[in-house]
Amino acid sequence: MLVLYSGLTLTLFLLSMYYASQHSTKVATLNDNFLFCMMLLGLIILILIKRKRSIRIAAAAILGLLSYLAWFSTIPLTESTNITLDEQRIAALLLWCLALFLLISKSSGARKRKQFTQLVKHEVIHNQKNRCANCKRKLGPYGSNFHHVNGDRSDNRFSNCKALCIPCHRRKHARNSSLR
Repeated sequence: MLVLYSGLTLTLFLLSMYYASQHSTKVATLNDNFLFCMMLLGLIILILIKRKRSIRIAAAAILGLLSYLAWFSTIPLTESTNITLDEQRIAALLLWCLALFLLISKSSGARKRKQFTQLVKHEVIHNQKNRCANCKRKLGPYGSNFHHVNGDRSDNRFSNCKALCIPCHRRKHARNSSLR
């Protein structure tokens, strides 16, 4: 999609240059188009740097594509609405700014890690009969770790806690990091 997006940007920029040369459009328009292409290229680079599959990245890519279409639309939307070409370009800039905001801002979903309470730890150890949840080895007083089952380190519910021996906990995280 990003290759298509960057290819479309380059193609439309070249088409706009050709159109401007045929219709003696101002040179300022060419500079504006070049500047907007560079802004879109910066947006593409940010999307590539993020390389995450998330709704925020997808929404930013879609907003970037919409801003691209609004900017390079050669036909003003005056047939169906009263929007001029200049207003269309302002809308394209606003869409681009919104896409940039989605890429740069931190998500509020990422919460800080919290430790399990002593009550939850004791209850989990008691329910597991003082044994590791994976290998069933007896847990020593200082030889147990507590694992967040769903991976959300801020979710400290009893149902999200497992007592593991240190080797099993290390293997669990080594396996999870190799899957990423």
